[in-house]
Amino acid sequence: MVIALCLVMALQAPGDSLTLADALARARAGRPQLAAAAAKVAEARAALRTAGAVPNPTVSYNHSGAVPRNHFLVDQSLNWVFRRGADRAAARAGISRAEADSSGTTVDLLRDVRIGFYRARAALVSRELVDAQAGLADSVDRVATARLRAGEISQLEREQAAQEAARAHQAASTAREDARVAEADLARALGWDGVPPRAVGRLDAGLDRLPDTAIDLRAIPSVRRAVADSAAAAALLRSASRSRLPAPSIQAGTEWGDPTQPGALSVVGVAVPFPLWSQGAGPVGEARARAEQAAALAREAQLDAVRTVREARIRLEESSARARYARDTLLPGAAELRARAVRAYTAGETDILPAIDALRSERDLSLAAVQDELAFQEALAAWLALTGRTE
Repeated sequence: MVIALCLVMALQAPGDSLTLADALARARAGRPQLAAAAAKVAEARAALRTAGAVPNPTVSYNHSGAVPRNHFLVDQSLNWVFRRGADRAAARAGISRAEADSSGTTVDLLRDVRIGFYRARAALVSRELVDAQAGLADSVDRVATARLRAGEISQLEREQAAQEAARAHQAASTAREDARVAEADLARALGWDGVPPRAVGRLDAGLDRLPDTAIDLRAIPSVRRAVADSAAAAALLRSASRSRLPAPSIQAGTEWGDPTQPGALSVVGVAVPFPLWSQGAGPVGEARARAEQAAALAREAQLDAVRTVREARIRLEESSARARYARDTLLPGAAELRARAVRAYTAGETDILPAIDALRSERDLSLAAVQDELAFQEALAAWLALTGRTE
């Protein structure tokens, strides 16, 4: 039961290095891409203020030799009156798009951090399991050496035990390498500049209690982005259509400098554009095509989301079933078989091969159990990111 005990202790180790909650909090505080996403939202909100702003009037002054010599005019276009509502609607859709991007960036980052954390944790657990396995192989090798000295076994059987111990130590070296690389990857995901952290916590966290299956497709970041793009395109189509209306410009001013007419004269007028050369059909047609394309892409995004949700749920359910079976059935069975095989060999009831097979089988099943639990954690991280959840 040594391997099983090592696995349980590794899963429950209360280390002081880095828990999952610490990793997620550090990623939120330290990764620059979250600040960049927040800046995009601020930019979109500033664009809304720009879309709702009244354009400045045009002020002109000129002096001529003819009377009246001085002319001062103010020209205020009213074209914005027709377009303002549609332009602001497009800007609000831009805010929704930026917020969806920010939400997607956040959940994707935390998904990567969660996966990196559990990969580092799985690599560490695997290293501890392989180290324990190497210790058991050394123990069997010592038993074989003692039995050889006692004349109970052949030199060949002793060499088989020694070779198995050497194989176990080679596997331990590979496991240490994988653990160190996984810790370096986790440090990069966190933006950690110092010595890579040591992930601690249960590798089977959440395995016995899956998240709810209810999900609102409209809350998925990819769907939110597509819907926001469609709303923006529809608003821009309305804006382009209203731009075809002949919006007037109001003119007001004063003239002075006529010797025959003391004082200044007020000037008031209205200018209306005359759509003689261009009636604006081209821009409206382009805007309509973009709106139809965005609406179609929004429908496609919803269909993709339905498929992705189904696939993610299937992977979550099946990976959890495999991980539970490996943890609760395969691993204890392999440990019991290994213990019996080693006891039988120590008592001289069998040759070395059953003990070696049992050691290898337990090592393989133990590492497979770790990978099954890691696959569950990766599926859980993908599900949480898909649903827009950060915890």
